[in-house]
Amino acid sequence: MAVVLAGGRSSRAHAPKGCRRIEGRPWLYRQCRRLRSQGFAQVRVVLGFSAMNTARCVPPGVRRIWNRNRAGGPFASLRAGVRGAHGPVLVVLVDAWPPAPATICRLRQGLRGACAATPTWRGQGGHPALLSHDLATAIAGHGNPAKERLDHVLASAGAHRIAVQDRSIRRNMNRRRDWSRYLRYRKLRRPLWTG
Repeated sequence: MAVVLAGGRSSRAHAPKGCRRIEGRPWLYRQCRRLRSQGFAQVRVVLGFSAMNTARCVPPGVRRIWNRNRAGGPFASLRAGVRGAHGPVLVVLVDAWPPAPATICRLRQGLRGACAATPTWRGQGGHPALLSHDLATAIAGHGNPAKERLDHVLASAGAHRIAVQDRSIRRNMNRRRDWSRYLRYRKLRRPLWTG
């Protein structure tokens, strides 16, 4: 299962990040389609602020989850997204560049015998994180989400850090200039996905 966290305010981007368009389709639509093409049959999108606008950008067949505890911050969104998971969970940020298929494969391999696997590029951590079922269940039952962060949970649980050859794990699109950089990269280099 994959969970896309799309419940933030998008204040730096000045619009819901998941609804920005790329070649006529919303970013979130393409993100969910890509996750499905990488073997995640179940994809969930967690909504919070601007939920109604963002919900329109989710493709059919993807479960929409409303985080009713927005004051709980990003960890509350994560809790809502992983609740009821029946296996490992890939946690994807709505504003993250899409990881390469090889990165997803390396994370799946790295999860064997671990509570979680996170990618690194040149020693620096990034996204997404792949959580074991046990860790996802523990996060879903966590008592005080406002005081918790996923990176702290991963560090204390001993998550495996997996070296990958994918610098996109370090990139995000928080601001307009980040979005422009991604579009230039995509146009000049290679398409990162179709669909």
